[in-house]
Amino acid sequence: MKLYSFFRSGTSHRLRIALNLKGLAYEQIAVDLRREEHLGDAFKAINPQQFVPVLEADERLMIQSPAIIEWL
Repeated sequence: MKLYSFFRSGTSHRLRIALNLKGLAYEQIAVDLRREEHLGDAFKAINPQQFVPVLEADERLMIQSPAIIEWL
């Protein structure tokens, strides 16, 4: 699994907590909101809404933290 997130994002933090509580391994990929990396074309290809977090798992891209937590 890959988790695209920003360290100061509350929604990203909530998802990291859920992943860690479940003991799931994931690769964290930093998206620096201060440098507006979420607005670039590379991230827009991952999430057209340009928000973090994004969880990539089983060839799926999930973009809403409550839905991701429910899926977990």
